[in-house]
Amino acid sequence: MTRRKKNKPFDPAEAARHRAEREANAEMIQAVRAQPSTAVNVDPRTGRLTGAWRMNCFNALLPSPSAERDAVDWLDIVIRTASGESGQERRPDFIRASNDGAPGQNITADQIAAGEMLVVIEEAMAPRDIGMLYALLKPDADLITRWRPVVQQWTGETHSHAQGAALRSACASLASVRTRSGRLIRDRRERRERSAA
Repeated sequence: MTRRKKNKPFDPAEAARHRAEREANAEMIQAVRAQPSTAVNVDPRTGRLTGAWRMNCFNALLPSPSAERDAVDWLDIVIRTASGESGQERRPDFIRASNDGAPGQNITADQIAAGEMLVVIEEAMAPRDIGMLYALLKPDADLITRWRPVVQQWTGETHSHAQGAALRSACASLASVRTRSGRLIRDRRERRERSAA
């Protein structure tokens, strides 16, 4: 015996609201797809936008759950912290004095630590590799349509496969530095203490 489906009463206001939501969702999907190097996820059942991300060379060339991809994200955070782009620390009530900066210079302890980490990374990596990664982490330089000239500038490679291999190699080197970063920081501090004594 089959059950009969009960019909819900028709509500014109609710139908208009659903129609407006579908139209707004379609406009949003169109706007996101119009941006260069952007990919979107759309739920096939409902047609709703579930996610969007900008396609960059790191997403295309590195597997998603990998030490290399995590190392690139880590370097981006270190650079942003060192340059003072982290929002919470820029508030006046979070500003602290330090041994490297005077009060009122807007330098935080996190910025100093991140700056020291950048020095350690630069010392541990080949100048070509770290320079290329710095250049690619500038806004929009890593997009699918723009990364090859940056790699060519730093490596001299013109062949597309060699450019991808050079970038993967630099990311592998960065991942290696990230795993040794604690020891590298300690070694650098010990060298500074010995030279000061």
